[in-house]
Amino acid sequence: MTMKFRKNGNRTEPKIEKSMKNFYSPIFVVLRIVVYALLLFGIAEAIFFDAVHPMEDGYFGEITLTEIGQELILFVLFVFYWLLSRKQPEIKAVSLLVSLFFLASFIREFNFLVEHWVYLVLPVLAGFLWVLIKNFRKLEEQLQRFFSIPASSWLVAGVLITFVFSRLFGRSKFWRLLYHDDTYRLAKAATEEGIELLGNSLMLIGAIEFLLYFLYSKRTENEKP
Repeated sequence: MTMKFRKNGNRTEPKIEKSMKNFYSPIFVVLRIVVYALLLFGIAEAIFFDAVHPMEDGYFGEITLTEIGQELILFVLFVFYWLLSRKQPEIKAVSLLVSLFFLASFIREFNFLVEHWVYLVLPVLAGFLWVLIKNFRKLEEQLQRFFSIPASSWLVAGVLITFVFSRLFGRSKFWRLLYHDDTYRLAKAATEEGIELLGNSLMLIGAIEFLLYFLYSKRTENEKP
């Protein structure tokens, strides 16, 4: 554990270990904010580049920086949470479930290449159900541990933006209210794909925060006498 508790009158306050204090130091927090801001600036520039330089299959097609960025981030997230399940036994099952979810999402991105992509997802879904059933009794405890880590907030926010809000905001019936002809398709594609990439980027930030959290937690354990 990286956090102890101390009595202060009638209140119980958390006592944060020295290494975890460094994790929340103003300088390190500001540094992370700057790095994440640069990441978001980068994705905004990628979307702008795709608008200025449309590919042969049109604006925001499959072979664009926006789409490639989404696919790359999903693959990185799949690998990261799979490794996390190997390195952190206390959240192994939850991390593995998250990893399989991102693997299925990664495969889904290639529906333009593989017509029957759903058949590739079925083994992943079977693995997801197997892990869920096998570790069902452990899930409550592991979920509490997983979501007690602040980095999980980035993950949840990214999932909601990418897999819920971007789909709802990209509905054609909404964009037809704003445009009277088929020109709405360009604005719709740019907005939907851009929001999706934003959500993926937030999930990537969450993975970075998880990594930093466990690195500092390990340092805290090494500092104990």
